[in-house]
Amino acid sequence: MKKTVSAAIGSTNFIIDEDAYARLDAYLAAFRAKLNPGPDNGEVMNDLENRIAELLSASVKGEGRAVNIELIEDVIGRIGMPDGSQFKAGTTQSAPRAEGEPATHKFYRDMDHRSIGGVCSGIAAYFNIDVTLIRVLFVVLFLCASCGFWIYVVLWIIAPKANTPTEKCELRGLAPTYENLSKFTNGK
Repeated sequence: MKKTVSAAIGSTNFIIDEDAYARLDAYLAAFRAKLNPGPDNGEVMNDLENRIAELLSASVKGEGRAVNIELIEDVIGRIGMPDGSQFKAGTTQSAPRAEGEPATHKFYRDMDHRSIGGVCSGIAAYFNIDVTLIRVLFVVLFLCASCGFWIYVVLWIIAPKANTPTEKCELRGLAPTYENLSKFTNGK
């Protein structure tokens, strides 16, 4: 019979085997130690915990099922380490990263490359096309039928801002790994 621990990961509560909890705690400490010093480390760690919680929630569907060491190994293997190496603690090695894992693709307003409200730059980032093309399209729609203005206003109101590195990855359809999250930290 194994001991279990109740832990909050990314504001979600999980029941975790004691050895799996120790493994996850060691991984988070090693991840934190490998981060480059900067003001965004807290945000990156918060996004990392949210991603771990998301992966664990997808795997633990039933009530009362505890998170075991194999599931933690799988999550660690999917996320990886900041320098691209695999996390090793003791004699256990992390699983290889799942390359075929689908990334979430959501629409946000891109506040990093905005001119007015970030709608055009968000559309361009979402569809991976040049932002100038989208801006010209909105100007033409505005001049021809004035519907461009109303479309822009509606999208400005309903589309959320991409503030966190995870949201910026989702906007572009990238998996929220350390390499992708570090592309969108403010310090770089």
